[in-house]
Amino acid sequence: MMSVAGSRRWRTGRGRRPALRTLAVGLTAALLLAGTAAVATAGSRATWVNHDRDNWGGWANPANAGFVTNPAGCDPIDPAQCLLPYPNDWFTRPDPTSATGRRLDLNAMAMPHNVEGKPVEPTELNRSDGFSVGAQILTVVPGMTKNADLVPSGLPPSTDLAMNEPANNPDPGVILLDTATGRTVPVWAEVDQYTAEAGVLPAGAVGQVQQDLMIHPAQNLLDGHRYIVGLRHLVRDDGTLATPSPAFTAYLDNSMSPADPRAAHMSKIFADLAEAGWATNSLYLAWDFTTASTSNVTGRLLHIRDDALGQLGQTTTDSAKGRITPGSAAPAFTVSSVTNYTPAQNANVARRIAGTFTVPCYLSPTCSPPVKCAAVTSPTPIGAPFDDCPTPSQFLLDPANPDAVPSQVPGQTYQANFVCNVGRNAFTNHQRVRPVEYGHGLFGQATEVDVSPQEEMANRFGMMYCGTDWLGFDTPDVVDAFIAIEDVSHFPILVDRSQQGQLDFLYLQRLLANPKGFASNAAFQYANHSSFIDTNGVFYDGNSQGGIYGGTVCSVSIDVKHCTLGVNGMDYSILLPRSTDYVAAQPLTKFNPLTFNPTDPTAQIGFSGVLDFFYPDQSQRMLIFDLIQSLWDRADPDGYASHMTASAEDGLLPHTPDHHVLMQIAWGDHQVANITAEDEARTIGARSVGPPVVASRRSGTNDPGGAYTYDPSSPFWGIPQITSFPYDGSAITIYDAGPVGADQYGTGPPPPSDSPNRTGGDPHEAPRRACAGQQQKANFLAVGGVVTDPGQPNGPPPPPYFSGGWMGTCALP
Repeated sequence: MMSVAGSRRWRTGRGRRPALRTLAVGLTAALLLAGTAAVATAGSRATWVNHDRDNWGGWANPANAGFVTNPAGCDPIDPAQCLLPYPNDWFTRPDPTSATGRRLDLNAMAMPHNVEGKPVEPTELNRSDGFSVGAQILTVVPGMTKNADLVPSGLPPSTDLAMNEPANNPDPGVILLDTATGRTVPVWAEVDQYTAEAGVLPAGAVGQVQQDLMIHPAQNLLDGHRYIVGLRHLVRDDGTLATPSPAFTAYLDNSMSPADPRAAHMSKIFADLAEAGWATNSLYLAWDFTTASTSNVTGRLLHIRDDALGQLGQTTTDSAKGRITPGSAAPAFTVSSVTNYTPAQNANVARRIAGTFTVPCYLSPTCSPPVKCAAVTSPTPIGAPFDDCPTPSQFLLDPANPDAVPSQVPGQTYQANFVCNVGRNAFTNHQRVRPVEYGHGLFGQATEVDVSPQEEMANRFGMMYCGTDWLGFDTPDVVDAFIAIEDVSHFPILVDRSQQGQLDFLYLQRLLANPKGFASNAAFQYANHSSFIDTNGVFYDGNSQGGIYGGTVCSVSIDVKHCTLGVNGMDYSILLPRSTDYVAAQPLTKFNPLTFNPTDPTAQIGFSGVLDFFYPDQSQRMLIFDLIQSLWDRADPDGYASHMTASAEDGLLPHTPDHHVLMQIAWGDHQVANITAEDEARTIGARSVGPPVVASRRSGTNDPGGAYTYDPSSPFWGIPQITSFPYDGSAITIYDAGPVGADQYGTGPPPPSDSPNRTGGDPHEAPRRACAGQQQKANFLAVGGVVTDPGQPNGPPPPPYFSGGWMGTCALP
């Protein structure tokens, strides 16, 4: 486990655990004082013994007590909801054909239902051989509804991850234990505050208002490992201790039925916890789960990558070395337009080139967007834009093989688009330009290369920015998103199309890297027929959705070795409730069909309004997010981050070279929560450019729980600081636009609860417009590029870094 230098004393003024606790908590601490010492050990335990190798049956074992009376297979140890606690190996079965030895075994009778009474179909979920490595771990503690209960319970909040250090928290209330290594994984916890209903019905009108206790790994778990969750001395709102459920108590005191086959399994969980220093008599709840294997999560995208590049003559041996196979071809492409701008027409771009390129299609029946839905222009009422849309495409997988990979329909291809902008200064001076692939934002388009920050980068630093539409999350796919939300059973549509879109980016990279690609065409050449593309290196830059999914593209890239990820994060199950892109600003009851603009379908209703309308039971909300995360991991960097760099703990993916990553995030971002980027940085083994923010910017009030303050070690706890520059590796930098009113982007610090930040302006675009931020990216996006700490023109010496013009720093319009 990572640690932070130095130690601290308990303090009560900042919400620390009070000196006088309840008698019950004090007695528990006294009884377990000796046992908790083992938890203090960092990393793997040299003498660790894994007591549980029983490969038990899960809920579907007919010998389980209550099998006949519990046909849905609910786990009785958490009676609040059928699939809680989650993730949970109770909902798996042994499978000797899987890489983990287990397979998800979710029961349709236990799944959430939409407003039509249709359960989420578990078929695609049950292809997984484990759960998400970044899943939020869910259970319900009756009477625990406030985040103010966390610190008294010994649970680290997002504002103080240093509570993972035994010196600061000698009596932790949670343990997340890797049974393979004995390692205790750092976590942060929260109690769900996302209880408002954006749909037609208020929260609680269907089902009940439920506030889950959510435990988050502070860095992703390892693929294919089994983990035990242990909870103890949890304090409720009234200050009393929560008591275990009767079903779990029966395992604690051995009063369960002698025929219960889970009893033996639970006894081995207790033995593992005892090995880690957690006594059985202290437990509130404990269970285990297995994470999905690398091959199960990444196998589909890696297969279509290797197959598609193989069609060009690329070998996996050369891919592993990050080089183009000699004699291999470039993708076929067509230039449809070339526009040469005068300085008066465009001061930053000298030439704009647009066209298409041919990509193998692995979606069935087609990769081409539906003709009608490609342009959502029908008039209101709201139903009209979505009528007569063909069924969206997705991978056609062998139903008999849960680990199946996609197949290309023989000869089936489609035309992806591209737009390239050539920087004026380099072009005017007849210089070669650095090719940079750009990833656009949520449901955007390739034409985002035409936006000023990208044009400025191209001009200032001798670059050519090229983009393509992100199939799966481009503008035409807004309709697909609504289809997937209306019935979450359709969610694989978005995941499969996104992986095809990520293949598009890999093919575009090859067009930029291979001299037989763009460099061979007159549109990318000077008048003397020499190419202006420097094919010695290709780079990636993406923002927002492009920063998020750019993490996946970077993880599997062959031609790109350096990636900048702007305002990025990972793990949508954590991100969505915190994002203004998802959470509707007004309830669905305020929707006005007479003013509805079908070209911007989320302007009035928001995606959360759609989900909340079709799934009106608020108690299902977090569980639905967790369920789809296991599917989303196949495209989300959450499933790839532990392989993104050689410094990541799980190692590089097969046939894949190393990558260096520079993350630039906006403090208080309204759209992509900072905590999701910080978790990603820890996972990929990045270092920090710090200190991250000035002391005055660690405190805020824009949270459902009221005022809050980040500990000085946060938000970069567990992310070692770079001590000298230039640094040859991966890094994370925070850019702060200042408090509300400081500039157009000024905002409050990120609220610690699962709710969006809506104070002041949204700093989401500020880092890419900061002069220092652009210089830092330019120094990194180069052959041999490194992380630097460039100066802030007109501002104070860095770090911390500022944006939006705050502190007098240079900012571009």
